[in-house]
Amino acid sequence: MIRVAICDDHEMVREALAGVIAHEQGIEVVGATSTMDTTMELVDQTEPDILVVDVRLENESGLDVARSVVAKHPKTKIVVLTSFNSDEALVQAYELGASAFILKAGSADVLVRTIRDAAAGLRLINPAEVRAAAGELDKKGIGIIRELDANDRQIARLISLGYSDKQIAETVFLGLQTVRNRVSRLLSRFNKENRTQLALFFAEYQAEMDDN
Repeated sequence: MIRVAICDDHEMVREALAGVIAHEQGIEVVGATSTMDTTMELVDQTEPDILVVDVRLENESGLDVARSVVAKHPKTKIVVLTSFNSDEALVQAYELGASAFILKAGSADVLVRTIRDAAAGLRLINPAEVRAAAGELDKKGIGIIRELDANDRQIARLISLGYSDKQIAETVFLGLQTVRNRVSRLLSRFNKENRTQLALFFAEYQAEMDDN
């Protein structure tokens, strides 16, 4: 019997997924949750073979949930669901060790087959697709974000929130000139003409900065 846990922040989706999966022979749904805490509690109690998790939850990241499960329960396989194609999410799913990354728009048969294959130990994420996605991210500057040190990541986050150099200096406990130098270096590294462009870029990739 393949034991499956579900994490999705929409009740109707959870119920639909559970209904589809539970009707399959040899598969049992052990529970459906919507948050990091409730998912960890469910996985701790039931130790499922598979966790089906949505990339985006209401106030959390499904990928963060998956990382926590993998760290504590390495035998639980991860099937990531997404409503949209995302290079960033695909790369992160692969890096955390997910077995599969599939679109919600796919058929129920695809989901069930994916669960069976993942439970059998197959890894269904194509490494070539991951390399291509990583290449696209590098073109956008995500590779550079991953290389930033802790201070620069914190400065980048504050820039995205509209902080001035003085406010950043007071927040990160660095000298004003040091902050100005770092901001200037960030503009150059990410090939942005002005602070507004830099702020918009960092705001778009806030999750990537938080994950590093």
